[in-house]
Amino acid sequence: MIRPYDQHHLEALGAQLHLPVTERTCPICGHMTMRLYHHTTYGRSEPSWINYLWCGNCHAYSSSFTGAGRKMVESDPLLEQYGDRISEVFRDTERLLKILDGYWKTGKLPQTISRRPRGH
Repeated sequence: MIRPYDQHHLEALGAQLHLPVTERTCPICGHMTMRLYHHTTYGRSEPSWINYLWCGNCHAYSSSFTGAGRKMVESDPLLEQYGDRISEVFRDTERLLKILDGYWKTGKLPQTISRRPRGH
């Protein structure tokens, strides 16, 4: 059963930001199975990201919305597979995390992040 991280868990995760995501420990189950997914959205003054951070073991998760700045994701397997139907996948967090876990296990995640060229 999935559940969102509470404020205490998010603070524990925040203390691990200096570590690569795969070396972070889940504050709920204690496993080192953290995973991360970014989805780029447009329509604002600059591109933004929908972010999901979750534990591959207990499926506790956090989602956030942040500005992407000059960073971009080089591939989005969820968008490639679901295209215009991606919003329906985001509405079902349990389904979303199951799909993202599958991408992680097959090597389609984690995503590569690069700098966006100037003017884009």
